[in-house]
Amino acid sequence: MYSVQYKLFTVFLVLLYVFAFLSALGVYPNAHKYVEVMDYYMRIYICLFLIWRFNPFSTHKFDELDKKIAFIAGVIILTTTALNQYLTELRSFLIGFSSKILSL
Repeated sequence: MYSVQYKLFTVFLVLLYVFAFLSALGVYPNAHKYVEVMDYYMRIYICLFLIWRFNPFSTHKFDELDKKIAFIAGVIILTTTALNQYLTELRSFLIGFSSKILSL
């Protein structure tokens, strides 16, 4: 079960990065829809995994999958926090800029 879970998590993560990259470049216009859905399920999986593995009643030791998921969880929290702030500011700027252009 461990090796299957590790491989599936890795494949899912690579697909998420590929779709995010394609979306950022504008190569595949609908990629952002897949990124949103995959990001949602990735967060749910990570939350459930962390709750299950690191509950106070567990005597489980760290293995490679635990390290990988804990690291990715930190990266996701950091990037979504910073990215959401950046996108909010960019959206406000673009709305203000477009309203100025339309008022000319």
